[in-house]
Amino acid sequence: MEVTVKNRFNEIFDIEIDGWCYGIHNYPGEKFPGLIHGVVRELRPTFLAAIEHHYAFNILEVGKKISKASKYLVHEKEIVFSILAHFPRPRDLDEEGQYVMAEIVDLVEQKWGGALERLQRRWAKITQEEEEALYARRASLEAAEEEAEEAA
Repeated sequence: MEVTVKNRFNEIFDIEIDGWCYGIHNYPGEKFPGLIHGVVRELRPTFLAAIEHHYAFNILEVGKKISKASKYLVHEKEIVFSILAHFPRPRDLDEEGQYVMAEIVDLVEQKWGGALERLQRRWAKITQEEEEALYARRASLEAAEEEAEEAA
């Protein structure tokens, strides 16, 4: 399947990554792992937008750039898996987005393995938490309806 990047998002993505890497590299204070992971968290909307704009970015290169900017304080593998932790569930994407995300995940799977398994566990946990929250809401609504009937 051939997917075309929408709205030249690859250019926007590269500028965003380079900007954050510049900021990490020139950070005036002491760099620490939490700071680097905080940057990855801040980049979450950028990663999601890349997938939604059908840009299969090279996650290995992004991990390497961020690691280098941090003077290798955090290993590129750790950064890459941290990025993956911010990926959406496939069911939340259109078909092209799912394909693009699969291409990105496949890069990690080929280099280190375990990426898909980690994502599947995370997605299953999110789904379970959503179902539990939905069940709790339903139970709460039913209890409120019973109270209203008794009061009437």
